[in-house]
Formats: sequence, C-alpha cells, structure tokens
Amino acid sequence: MLRRREFDRIRSALSGSTHFQVLAAPDLDRLAQLGRLQRLRHAERAARDGTPDDQLWIILSGAVRVSSQTPGAKEYVYAVLGPGSYFGLGNAVRRAAFTADARAFGATDLAVFRSEALLAMLDERPLLWRHVSGLLARRLRLALLILRDNSVAPLPERIARRLLGHALSTDLRGLKEIQVRMTQADLALMLGAGRSRTNGAVKTLEKRGLIRAGYRGITILDLPGLRALAGPGVHGY
Repeated sequence: MLRRREFDRIRSALSGSTHFQVLAAPDLDRLAQLGRLQRLRHAERAARDGTPDDQLWIILSGAVRVSSQTPGAKEYVYAVLGPGSYFGLGNAVRRAAFTADARAFGATDLAVFRSEALLAMLDERPLLWRHVSGLLARRLRLALLILRDNSVAPLPERIARRLLGHALSTDLRGLKEIQVRMTQADLALMLGAGRSRTNGAVKTLEKRGLIRAGYRGITILDLPGLRALAGPGVHGY
C-alpha cells in the first residue's frame, strides 16, 4: 500500500489534471491508490524506445522530454510534458513496447501505474473505458493538428499553440504567470523550424508582453493574449 503522503499527492495531481479531473471522486481515489511514486534526476530515462514496457505515467512535478531518433537521423522532439500530463496510456492498455524515449527535464516526480492493476480497475468499472478511449482519440487528434500547424500556420501562431497546449494539461485557474518547461532549441525541434527563426519569433512575442523566455523555460505572462494569437482548437498535451 502507498504511504498516505504519496496517495494525497497523486490524488491532488489527478484532481488538477485536465485529463483526469472529470472522473468521479471514487474513481480518482482508486486510481491514486494504484499509483506509485517515481523520482527522476535530470535526463534520467523513464521509458526507452523499444522496451517492453506496459506502464502509464502521470507527471506530478517537473517535466518529461519525449523524443525519438533513428541512427544517422536528426532527433525529433514530440513534446516536453509538464504537470498533469501523461504518457504511455496506449502502452498500458495494449501491453506493447514504448515507441519513444522519455527522459526527465530537470528533477521530475511521476506517478506510475502498472498495466495489470490499471486494466483490472477498468474491467471492474467498464464505463471508464470510455474515458480511456476519449484520451486516446484526443491524442490522435492532437497529432493531426500538429501536422497541420507545422505545415501551414505562421510561426508565432505555432509557438502560441504549442505553449498553450503544454500549459493546458493542468488547471490554470488563479495563475497569473504560467511556466512551461522547455528550451528554445526543443521548441524549434517540435515546430520543425530553424533555431534562429524560432528565437526571433520568441523575441517578438516577448516584446508584445505575451511571454518571457528564460533558462530551461518560457513563462506565459498574458494568457488571454496568447489564446487570441493561438486561435481555436488548442488541446492540452
């Protein structure tokens, strides 16, 4: 059994996650009870591409950089996921190998859920499968939106949509400033844009008072303004 302190922390994170907070309180309690705490140092691997892993991870604090790279090819960064976000759900429900490399970005705490226990809970509460299918469908839609954005959207808009998407995994109510943990180099890789072009667009958004770039992070200063620039259809990562 979990120590009560770990249960409370995981339960609180689930309540604050836009992906899980809609679940009924008893289901959040049960899910929190299944989780175990995993602490990672910067760059420490949570999951490795091709490993037979069947876990779901939910980020409690810090961030996780999800990427892939084939021999001789440039690395592709999918996302730098922050608190409230998750990865590995598809793995956990189909018990297949992880298809990306996931490493901590700074000191990071995760809640980890084993497939066997998670599937048992879902089978006991079949209606929860609807929530799981909804999460997976939204991730597919998110992937399609990223392809569209990186093909046709202007770079400042793409930056705004990315930053918002990464921020929206956690409840933002009451926050005046929102920090998104990522480097500008990783932002450029996610956008499929050059580093200099990305840095220039970031500086433009800084001059407009929308964001502030810093070491290993970008802070959203004007959430309504960034939403207006991003346009509709932004979903949390």
